[in-house]
Amino acid sequence: MTFYSSVFWLAFNFGIHIVMVNLVIGLAVMVPLLKYLGTRRGDQLTVNMARRLMRYYAVTYAIAGVFGTAFTVFLFSYYPFATLILGTLDIVPFAIAIAFVGLNFFSLVAYWYGWDRWSPRTHNIIGILLAASALMIPFGFRGVFAFLNEPVGLTFVTGGPTGNVTPTLNVVEAYSNPTFWPLYISSIVGAITATMIAIMGGFGIAYLRNPESERQYFEASIRKFLIPSLIGLLLMVPLMFSYLVTLIGVPYKFDNIMVGFGVALSSGPHYDFTWIFVLHLAMVAAQFLAIVYVLYLGLRGSPVSKGSAAALIIGAATALGGIEAGEMLNAFSQFPRFIASLTTQQALSLPQPWGQLIATYNNLTNYNSLAAAPFAQFFTSFMMAIMIVVLVAFIYVAFFKKPKA
Repeated sequence: MTFYSSVFWLAFNFGIHIVMVNLVIGLAVMVPLLKYLGTRRGDQLTVNMARRLMRYYAVTYAIAGVFGTAFTVFLFSYYPFATLILGTLDIVPFAIAIAFVGLNFFSLVAYWYGWDRWSPRTHNIIGILLAASALMIPFGFRGVFAFLNEPVGLTFVTGGPTGNVTPTLNVVEAYSNPTFWPLYISSIVGAITATMIAIMGGFGIAYLRNPESERQYFEASIRKFLIPSLIGLLLMVPLMFSYLVTLIGVPYKFDNIMVGFGVALSSGPHYDFTWIFVLHLAMVAAQFLAIVYVLYLGLRGSPVSKGSAAALIIGAATALGGIEAGEMLNAFSQFPRFIASLTTQQALSLPQPWGQLIATYNNLTNYNSLAAAPFAQFFTSFMMAIMIVVLVAFIYVAFFKKPKA
């Protein structure tokens, strides 16, 4: 396959962004829940755990924001007209997502500032806003993704003295898109499940570094999240395959996922991304094995050991890697189209001039040549390298550097 720098940078930044966003969603639920339960039960360890996770939440939010901004910049730079068209067609789902991003940021700041300052009731209300807004962000963005699978709800209105044709989106129809609800629900369950496994893995790292002082936190994380994580993984399997079944209605995308297994609904040319699907399944299996192993240790005695810590660290890595693989599969399986179900002929049959515009720019290989010029590529790579170095240093200071005595 030809290398497209535009696709590479979009995938690179989106990949990091989406993993961090999943952690943001999960932590937005877990932190207020732990704080509430700890306060109600007089369990200071749980409250302290929530406070530590709040710090990690802020760091994760920052990283997600940086790479989300980078992704947006690359999207506008490489595909200015496609971005304009899709932004126009999908303005309502985008607006829903942006509104809840704003509410989530406000809730995050208020929740952190109000810790030990405001009454428990007020703080809990802010915590509910924090969790609810995080869960609603993908409601908007997954609406966009479902539209990119199949443009359900897209209509064209002719009006005005000049008879201009204007595209509009029937929002009710758009959210009845067969691919939306399996995608949205699996996203939420996946984000919360991956976050719980990541929390256990994070406390596993802390335990390996300081066994005496971190043992109680590591053990508490296992007792709180091991069984819920297993349930989440068990739910993810049917949810994942229910989404795959809905893609039968988008044969081009379905075939690109399944062609490596010898399954194809059409005879047209395919891009074989089955290997990403297999990688995703392998990472889900690794999470199962890690959790079952720790559960086995718990049934035999104590679940806290270097072995269980190592297993959960691997589980956390594969949980985040599984998110990455799943998102890359969902994105690349419609390559090179922005809207997976829309062929050039179908696009041209839409009312003009929109049909011609969509037919022209519904193609990831049709990028802005100025953004891909040699100097632009060098400058982009140089600046991204600096950003990655800064990111690594930031993560080290935030998560691993020991405070001075």
